[in-house]
Amino acid sequence: MQATSDQVYKKKIYSQPPFVSLENYDNIDSIRSKFPPLANINIDHNFNNLKDCRFFIIRTQGEDNVHRAMKYGIWTSSSRKNERLDEAFKNKQEDVYLFFTEINSMCFSGMAKLTSEFNAKAHFKYWLIENKWFGTFQIQWLYVKDIPFKLFDEIKQIQKLEGSEETLKSVYDLIDCTELTVDNGIKMTKIFQAEKTNKSLFEEFPQLDKLEFESRQERTNNIRFEKKFQELSQVFETLPFSFSVASYERKKTNRKAQGPYYQSQYGQQYYYQQPYQQYYQQPFVGYQFQQTPQYWQFNNGFYQNQYQQNQYTNNNSNKQGFTKPQQSYEKYQHQQNNYSNQQQQSNTISQQTQQNTNQEGNQDVQSVPLEQRFQINSQQLQKRGKFDKIRNKNNKDNVQYVEKNSTEAHVQKY
Repeated sequence: MQATSDQVYKKKIYSQPPFVSLENYDNIDSIRSKFPPLANINIDHNFNNLKDCRFFIIRTQGEDNVHRAMKYGIWTSSSRKNERLDEAFKNKQEDVYLFFTEINSMCFSGMAKLTSEFNAKAHFKYWLIENKWFGTFQIQWLYVKDIPFKLFDEIKQIQKLEGSEETLKSVYDLIDCTELTVDNGIKMTKIFQAEKTNKSLFEEFPQLDKLEFESRQERTNNIRFEKKFQELSQVFETLPFSFSVASYERKKTNRKAQGPYYQSQYGQQYYYQQPYQQYYQQPFVGYQFQQTPQYWQFNNGFYQNQYQQNQYTNNNSNKQGFTKPQQSYEKYQHQQNNYSNQQQQSNTISQQTQQNTNQEGNQDVQSVPLEQRFQINSQQLQKRGKFDKIRNKNNKDNVQYVEKNSTEAHVQKY
């Protein structure tokens, strides 16, 4: 039973409409008889209750997709846009109309009526890009003619996108699957009714038929394409309005989405981008607590961890265990003492130069040699001066600095 069900499923997937074409598309009657979706094109249609109808702008990537849509009477788009059209058809009061145009073109190519809700199990394999669009709507074409954009310049509509301000645009500048207001939809319908022109997409049909035939041969004889198409179509049927091929491929190959956005695991609402992960979040939580705690030693002026500090304070420990750290400690302390001595010498020299400048100018100091003018005790220079801050109780701004545990250097004057 399982094998037979798989065969039925494959047969249902691969039951594609046969290739149909004409040698010449100059006769409109032959086009109407050959293609059922085009049987009632470019005739006087009587529209009733247009005020209760709904209208949408459809922008396609190229003429190939519109060519297939006209010949076979089907249409599909991305998941979100299909959901929008399906909701409009299910909740409609009257008909739902679509105005088609191609990107980088300067005209509208046709007007069609939506005749069915979205079918998530009917897939067409021969769109312009393979394995990108699944499911189909059924449509019936009313007008196939090229109407230039200049006739729609006066029809404008406000478009509001998520995360942007409202902008006033012409109807031919609106994005794909934008719903028109009722007044704008009625105006566009009247233009399609009144405009008489012989220019249409039928002029490009011979070349488009050739491209379709080549793509059919290439894809039907490709086993890898058939396998991939079956795989993606099965997943699409489970999530028809939230499916994305790119998201599915990322999940399948266990790759994360690029850029600052965070992509959740594949499931419902997988198509939409999730809020970005905060970049300042630390990747290794608690990493700093894995290190041994460090303490500042005021007596020697460098960092020691708790393990080394216990070695210095524990008198009952073995001496061999901390002989090497003790040597490094003594070496560092000796270097620090040398540095403090040099600093004290530089400080005392600067103080003596200041005292020299404050001496009275009456004395003749130029006759005395520089080496004999001052004689300072070198032992007293080794003492590092520490000052205590004394504030006046009555006036806190009056601060005096008094040297602590040190005596003033005795200066002998000559």
